[in-house]
Amino acid sequence: MQRVFVIALALLVAACATTIPDLNTRPTKYYQETVRVTGRITRMQDLPGEVLFELADAREHRLLVRAPSPVEAQPDEWVKVRGIFVPETRVGGRIVYDTVLADSVRRVRAPWLRNLF
Repeated sequence: MQRVFVIALALLVAACATTIPDLNTRPTKYYQETVRVTGRITRMQDLPGEVLFELADAREHRLLVRAPSPVEAQPDEWVKVRGIFVPETRVGGRIVYDTVLADSVRRVRAPWLRNLF
């Protein structure tokens, strides 16, 4: 019985984590907040001293992430990003909106139940 309770609690906590659709749907709620988001790198652009990449979840909701160079992940790898969600930032001389300024980017395995939540 305890084991079932622990598993249910773990699923509940996972469901409460910040997701890419949360950030896209109500961005003002998360501006200037530290967020943790997991997704697959779909595109990546190396710039002097920084990297801009697009993160997608299992349902292909997308989000831009700016991280200091180098990032040890490549396109099509799953990563967990921790950083501050900002309304706008400058990347390579251009303004980019609704972006995560990453403090850390680390590789993780792809989720088992990708379309569960």
